[in-house]
Amino acid sequence: MKRNDMNGATPSRILLVARETTLKGLLERLLVARGFTVVDGGTGVDTVSLLGSAGPVDLVICERTGPGLDEVALFEEIRRHPEHGRVPILALPPAEPECTVRALEAGVSDCLAKPFHPAEFVARVERLARPAAA
Repeated sequence: MKRNDMNGATPSRILLVARETTLKGLLERLLVARGFTVVDGGTGVDTVSLLGSAGPVDLVICERTGPGLDEVALFEEIRRHPEHGRVPILALPPAEPECTVRALEAGVSDCLAKPFHPAEFVARVERLARPAAA
């Protein structure tokens, strides 16, 4: 059964890519509590193959990829994907300016450096996954 968000609309679907399981669980709980549907995007290498079967998503959140594919390569792969190439991407890089710059240069929509406050994370997700009606 599909749950509706607070406005009665179908919940936004978020593809969550994360290597660190504790953080992934925390992010998933925050998102579900706000009415989002979370799709497990794996850890990076498997994310590329999951894109074809994930169905439509409204946002991709990438915490950190596992071995075999770095975050920038993943962002570039998502941007080339025919169905998901225009989906917003929220990167969660370490608090190192060069990581943020690399992610932005690779085409992500926004970055939130770790560590971050959960309320700021939710606010950025809301802005990207549920844009204001024109």
